[in-house]
Parts: sequence; C-alpha cells; structure tokens
Amino acid sequence: MASVYKKFTAQDKALIPFNAHKQYNFTSASAAISQISHYTANHTSESVSSYSSASSDYGGDTINVVKYNQIDHLFYRNYKQKIDSKKDFKNYLKQRRDLYKRANILSIPTGLYGYEIKPNSFYLSASGQEVIDDSFGNLIISGTNVDNYPNDVQQNVFRLDPIQGFKKYDLSVFDGYAIENSQIVRDGDIVKNDRIISTAPDIPYELIYKQFYRQGQNNPAFSSSYTTTDKQFLLEKSGRNPNTFDLDDSYFFNKLLYNKIQFSTSLLGSATNKFPQINLNSKIGSYIECKHNERFNFNKTDDFSISFFVTPATASTEKRYIIAKSGTKTIVNSGSHSQDVDAEPQFPYEIYMVSQSLYFDRSDGNTTYSINAFITSSNTSLRTSHILCQNSASVMQIWFDGTLITSTNTTFEKQTRNTANLYIGAKGPHGNIDASTAIPAQGKGKYLSGSLSNINIWSKAYNSTQVTNISESINGSPYIGNLFYRNGFATITHPKYTNILDNAGVGDLAVGDNFSIGPIGNGIQTLQFQGSHLIYEHEYQCTVQEHEYNSTTNLSARIIPSSTNNQLADFTTSSFFKPFVTTIGLYNEENELLVVGKLGQPIRMSDETDTTFVVRYDT
Repeated sequence: MASVYKKFTAQDKALIPFNAHKQYNFTSASAAISQISHYTANHTSESVSSYSSASSDYGGDTINVVKYNQIDHLFYRNYKQKIDSKKDFKNYLKQRRDLYKRANILSIPTGLYGYEIKPNSFYLSASGQEVIDDSFGNLIISGTNVDNYPNDVQQNVFRLDPIQGFKKYDLSVFDGYAIENSQIVRDGDIVKNDRIISTAPDIPYELIYKQFYRQGQNNPAFSSSYTTTDKQFLLEKSGRNPNTFDLDDSYFFNKLLYNKIQFSTSLLGSATNKFPQINLNSKIGSYIECKHNERFNFNKTDDFSISFFVTPATASTEKRYIIAKSGTKTIVNSGSHSQDVDAEPQFPYEIYMVSQSLYFDRSDGNTTYSINAFITSSNTSLRTSHILCQNSASVMQIWFDGTLITSTNTTFEKQTRNTANLYIGAKGPHGNIDASTAIPAQGKGKYLSGSLSNINIWSKAYNSTQVTNISESINGSPYIGNLFYRNGFATITHPKYTNILDNAGVGDLAVGDNFSIGPIGNGIQTLQFQGSHLIYEHEYQCTVQEHEYNSTTNLSARIIPSSTNNQLADFTTSSFFKPFVTTIGLYNEENELLVVGKLGQPIRMSDETDTTFVVRYDT
C-alpha cells in the first residue's frame, strides 16, 4: 500500500452556500407555543416624568412605546433620507414605509425564519382579513390588484398626509427622539430654539452651546399653532446642514413652509387609529407654502390629478382657496432678499370653495375654464369629503367620494404653466386680516377654515376604478404595512387596518399561558410562511492517483487473518487482483475521523488511471 492518509490541497475543498426553504403553518395556539408574539405599539408625547414605562422599566410600558420607538428607529424614521442606515430590504421605488401613530407588530423568532422569510410566501388570516406580501416588503390584502392604485412614486410629485402630523398634536413637547437645543449668535442677536432672546456683540454665526432633549421633554416656548422656522442662516456659517424647512411626504422632499397650522386627529381610519389632519384657521391666516417647481407645474395638455380630503368648518360666499398654483410668486431682488409679488395671469390649477360648492379652474391667461359641484350641506362641520380634480386628455373632471360629478373639455391656445408658488389653504400670504370677517386686506380671497388631509398631486390621470381605490384607501396606497424579511417582523401600520391583529390571540403571551382563539372573525386563523435557512454544502474531491491505495489492510487478504501477521495471501500478488473501496473517511490533523461516507457499491481501484471520489455533506 502506497499510503494510508492523504492530505487535501486548497483546490480539493469547496464551500457552497444555498437556501433551504421550510414551510411553516400555524394556528393561534401553535403560533404562541412557537413564541410568535404580537404587540400593539403607540407613539406618545408624554413628558418623561409621566412616561408609561418610567415606573418599572419595561413592565409598565402598557402601550409599548419602547417597541414603537425601536421599529421607528430601525426601519421607518427618515427612511428615504437615510436608507443605508435602515434595516432589511431596501428599494425606495418599490417599498413604501409609512409609520403613523399606532402600529401592530407580529414578531417571528429567528429560529423559524432562519436567514429570511422567503419573499412572496407570507400569508396571514386574522380578524376576517387575509394578508400577503408582494415580494418587495409590502403587506397587502389578498386579492388586491396594485395596478389599480397609484404605485409609481415618481409620478407622486407632491404628497402631504401628513404622516408625522401626530407628533405635532401636542405642541408643548419637543418633536422627535433627540432635539438639538442650540444657542447661536446671529448678526448680534442670541438665538435659542430659533427665537431671538437677547442682543449680543456683533459676532455673527458663533455657536455658544449645544444640548439635546429626549423625546417627551417639555417645550417652554411652544405656541398654540405651528410655524416653520427658517434656519437658513445656519447652513454656511455653522458648517452643518440642518433641515431648514419642513418636508412633504413624497420621494422628492418638497420643502414646505407652515404658517400658523394646527394638527389633529381626523375622522379617517379605524375606531382605534386615525389619520392626522391639518387644521387651518382663516382668522389667523393659516396656510402652507411650497415654492414653484416644474414637477407640479402642468401645461394645457398635461395629464395630472390632485386628491385630498377636506372638511370645511364654515360656509362663505367668499372664495376659500384649498390648493392653488396661482396669484403669488417669489422673486429675489438685487439685494438677495426674497419678495412675494403677483404671479402671471395663467395658472395650471386653482381649487377653492364658494358656499357649499367646490370649484376647479384652469387658465391660459386669456381663457379660463371653471367647473364646480355641490359637495356639502349647510352643516359642514362633520362632513369629510374626498375630492379628486384631474385633467385627463384635455378633459377637466371633479370626482366626489370616488364618483365623477362634473367635467368639461378644454381647448387652451396658450400655456397654463407659470412660476407661482403652490399654496394650500390660501392663494398666498395676503397681508393683514380683518378679524371680524377673516378677509385679507388685499382682497385676494378668503383663507380656508377647516381641515385637509392626504393631499396628493400626481403627474397622471386615473380611471374610475383607480379613483375609487384612492378614495377608499384614504392614503392612495394598496399597502397596509411591511414585512421585514431578514428581521422577522410583520407590521400593520395603515390606520384603517390596525385592528387586524388587535385580537390576534397571541398578544403578550408567555410560554405556558392559557388563551383561546376568541370568537369567529377575531384572532389568527392561519399564519404561513417559508423560512429560508442558509445551509453550507462542503465538497471534498478525494483524488487517488494510479499508484496510491493499490493494496489493502483487510485481514481477509492475509495468509493468517490476524492484525499481528502482515504476510499477504498469494492471490493478492496476481496482476488481476485489485482492491475495492467501500468507505471513505475524512480526518483532522490528529487523525480523528470526522466524516465517513459509505459507497452504494464497491468501487474497484485502478493502477492505470487516477480515480476521484467526491464527498459532499451539509451543515
């Protein structure tokens, strides 16, 4: 025998990873036993002195604020701006992550899903709804045709739910987890929290100090309404790049200027979770401004649509502007100071109310087309309407709660584009207001009193099915939450659907707890998914050259079958004698057997050619 052991070279070994998909099927009972947990988590603006988890670590966190902050930090907060710092699947053109005030979280242990939950394998039947994933990390109701919704984020040129509006319900606390509180000298004035508090020597843009507040800290300088603070002076002089404006919810980060706005809970959503809304007060001149941009500056034949929910507070014979890109534009004079002036006479759209009717106007400066429809009764305080105004193939349309109620053909000769700013709740800042009539002194029309929510502008017109879906979905999306494949979290975030897991039957259960599925229609009826378990295939090529392993140590090949007698029998000396291989062993450096492979049938060795055995095993 030429050798007993043969050492492998680097070329003889290979490590091949692959995924094995294991199907899991659970009911409410088996899910709890397998430690699949469900939580309902809320945001809160409580002061840290009364924070619900402060008394007993996490035990007192009855509304799971800690878990809410965790998923917000890991997956949602500033997702589009800091996509590389967020966890799990990332495709901002395909995946939509919207986190409102409340969320339901279904947590699946790593031991079940392994490397990841296989995309397009998730199925949840709970509370009478069937939920699946779309392979891009979005959860949808089973049977939903996403093509019947606006699903191209690049066509959604303006969007303002506002998703984060709930963080401004209580203006007496700071917004966000960590708020910078800096004191800066600007042109001789000390600025603290963006308010001038005293004068100082002329030392421009010097940072005096900087500190941070945790979420929930009281804001001693709060106002009854919210106005965007312009921090532009910090940009160049401090060497930082702060968020100088509020931003809309679209993927274009349109900059907004809020003026005397309040935020509150709307009537839209479910019984336990509502969408935020924007409240406007005509008596104090509430409005939102977005500077001119060609993305939403449509010409006479361009298709576009504007969608929103509106709740007028009062009726008035004055024009109350809802959305307008007309009347006012911003110019920069020779002194680099901006100034609002009258815009061009043409405009791509004006949407306003007079009495109980809503108007949709377009103009090329010479010809103005206007359509209107009755949308409210005399009691408007609780009537929330969905409105979609669009231009489709030169046809102006108004849709009310998903139904087309009026339209007209247009034949403009000149362009409708202009350089006016986009205003919401007004036609622009109109100067001083007469408190008794709430009419601006400049007479450009009345500010809107009421509330708006889920404002969208798309560079596309939609058919009747799509308009109905936009209206019924509230936020114009087929997605009700997210599935984070590599972290094992399924989140229901759409306010209209967060009751799906409210009575899921697995709750905050510990192993061994007793529970029942509950009445028909509540609880997890079925939970299915495939866990992708990463497995490594080890491959060893055991090459036996023609002069190796050409003899045998089998006792039957010896004259006396004994381990103490090494004399071979006569038949082994014949040229016809060839040993057979039945077993292959892999050993470590200490000659300890690690892997043994049994052949299906004996293989005869050759002294004329090399023989290679391939050994594979998985771990």
